[in-house]
Amino acid sequence: MQLECAYHGWQFDGAGQCRGIPALPDFTPPAGHRACTHEAREAYGLVWVRLAPGEQALPVFAAEADERLRKVNCGPYLVNSSAPRVVENFVHEGWLGSRDATSVPAYEVQMTPTGVLATGCKAVQPRSSVHATASAMVEYSYEVIGPYTAVLTKVPEAGSAAIADLRESIALFACPVTPESCEVWIRMAMNDFDSPDHKLTDFQDTIFAQDKPVLESQRPKRLPLAAGAELHCAADKTAVMYRRHLLEAGITFGVC
Repeated sequence: MQLECAYHGWQFDGAGQCRGIPALPDFTPPAGHRACTHEAREAYGLVWVRLAPGEQALPVFAAEADERLRKVNCGPYLVNSSAPRVVENFVHEGWLGSRDATSVPAYEVQMTPTGVLATGCKAVQPRSSVHATASAMVEYSYEVIGPYTAVLTKVPEAGSAAIADLRESIALFACPVTPESCEVWIRMAMNDFDSPDHKLTDFQDTIFAQDKPVLESQRPKRLPLAAGAELHCAADKTAVMYRRHLLEAGITFGVC
């Protein structure tokens, strides 16, 4: 199997060595005619590339192994804001949040080997999912499983959705493009095997369309990690701990 350049047609083998140049059919490319190679693998419907040598493992999206849940990818969404800003963000006025129910009950948050885990989070959501039939109190957990990766798991109260015992696990993968921009993929895992893909992705597109202008309006675009750089309250303790995790992990890309 060879990789072929769509422009000039140069052909490269799996080790990156050029094996053929259409414009010079009798020419044998020397060792210097080669492309850079990187370790790559497929997971969660995406191709992951290791740009620098290291032993870092892929983030573990636990719901992926649950055959009772259907998986659907959404995106990519290009965002002119840093990847850490995206991971920290959740704002969905009129859908996953309401100005009439802004109180945030106390919840638990702790550091983990991969990041941060917040549990016991509750919020009133006017439309918690594509299957919502009524406003509902939703309990969820939010886990950072990599510097630019997070998983939201949510369970709405009984009777508020068209599907009985609805539960969803939504993974967000933010791929930095520059320190102040990124591409975002979302992988949904849910116990819905009947809806067409477009119905599920259209709902997620609507949700992310609310996030994008909020994210892109924040200044600085890079997430500030210094204590006191931005004001916080008790309801923001997940964000505070996420920033502490990035600082302790030595993350420098997309932060300031």
